[in-house]
Amino acid sequence: MRFCSPGSLSAYRNLRKKQVQNIEHPNNDEVEYGGQPMSINASGMVLEREAENEVQPMIETDNVAHERESETIIEGSSEDLLSLYYCPNMIKKHRGPTKKTDIHARTLEERTPIILNCYGQPIGPTRKDVKDLSRFLGTIARTTEFAPLNYVNWPSVPTHDQIWEYVLEKFMIPPEGRSWVLETVNLSWRGYKSKLKKMYLEAVEKGSNLDELYELVPEDELKDLISYWNTSPVKEQSKKNKRNREKLDDMHTMGPSSYAALRHKLKQEDPNKQEPSKAKVYRESRIRNPKKHIKQVMGTPKPI
Repeated sequence: MRFCSPGSLSAYRNLRKKQVQNIEHPNNDEVEYGGQPMSINASGMVLEREAENEVQPMIETDNVAHERESETIIEGSSEDLLSLYYCPNMIKKHRGPTKKTDIHARTLEERTPIILNCYGQPIGPTRKDVKDLSRFLGTIARTTEFAPLNYVNWPSVPTHDQIWEYVLEKFMIPPEGRSWVLETVNLSWRGYKSKLKKMYLEAVEKGSNLDELYELVPEDELKDLISYWNTSPVKEQSKKNKRNREKLDDMHTMGPSSYAALRHKLKQEDPNKQEPSKAKVYRESRIRNPKKHIKQVMGTPKPI
């Protein structure tokens, strides 16, 4: 069955169940879980060995940072629960999630060509095309057929080849862009699970039913997620990640645009067509429009 495959949440729960039952494990014994070695100490606690469960360095990489930041455009998967999560003090009806049905309906002849830079990151032919690609990949991350939610980490998801083949049906991307595409879907997939968790915790806190969540996630996958969220190691790791996340207090204001697209734009605007400095990229990525409300997730913005 798919839900018991290596790396799935069901496999993780089975491992935790054996640990709770005090199955004998030597100190620092290593076991294979989801294709990744994990250490188990004398108490049966899984030691953190997987990169997916660790807080990433506080450096925004070009090809994934745009998925980590808050956007001026507020999107939600549910008009009620997600509006409470994003802006609890605003009584405003928000549009639903981005679906990009026009892109999903494209034929092979209607595909848009994508231009990559030397790092395999999309920069053209227009900024709109790059944004459309980024948002399109976000819709794939919310599609359980392509990105099932009941897997512990992205390397364990068995549909990487299917995702890449489907993207090639809608966009003409050189092979060098595969890594960026899968990494972007990964970040959107993790972000989507994070939003679902916030919705679940808010529903539990208010004593509401989970009907809204069941409309978004298949019942078997949601049950796997809830069981996984309620395990002790995951709760501890969540607290640790939250503390580290709160240290970030200077988010960029580019929305879905990437640093690669911004660098390309600044290079084209330069009379000598020279690569912009890191300081210039930093300043340009933090420009704030005083007429627009930008949700500040953590801390207060630093002055530029």
